[in-house]
Amino acid sequence: MVYIVLYLVGGLLFVDGMFLLGKAPNLAGVVAFNFIGGVLITIMALYIAAKDLYSAFGETVSVTVGASCLTFAIAYLMIALEGMSIVRGFEVKADFSTLGWYCLPMAVSLFFITLGWFQAVGKKLPKVPQFGILWLLWTVAFFLFFLQFAAGVPVGKFTGVYIIIIGVITCTYPALAHFQAGKTGQW
Repeated sequence: MVYIVLYLVGGLLFVDGMFLLGKAPNLAGVVAFNFIGGVLITIMALYIAAKDLYSAFGETVSVTVGASCLTFAIAYLMIALEGMSIVRGFEVKADFSTLGWYCLPMAVSLFFITLGWFQAVGKKLPKVPQFGILWLLWTVAFFLFFLQFAAGVPVGKFTGVYIIIIGVITCTYPALAHFQAGKTGQW
């Protein structure tokens, strides 16, 4: 099921990256896509955690996978709901600063998950350096969202390109490889 989440996240990162680059100016479409993706990922994350689908890999892996999926789902839902207020023309215009402030503690949390996959902090997660690298890339993405939306650092174009690239490398490719071969192969 996590490969379905990765598949969706790859598409969402691509669309959101194109939005940041100014190539997908239809905010209503971006809002709808983020809302649908956020809801679906939330449902799958709760299912993964509740069913303990990854218990064979260690006692905390299902919870870590579920929490990680929810980290992304909440970000997508925040994009959707803040964007919806812009589309609907509410008196108080959204500026995505709440999303930016959400992304700062999430970047820190994702960094610690990164260290967990490297077993640099704790021994509950299996030592899988490839996952550590993926989480490090996603940590940087969340920190870039913080810089752009909360701190006001103009890194939007760079962030757009960055999330498109990591979306393909860390989400779309592993999902499609798994769908085609039943495994992602040797890293």
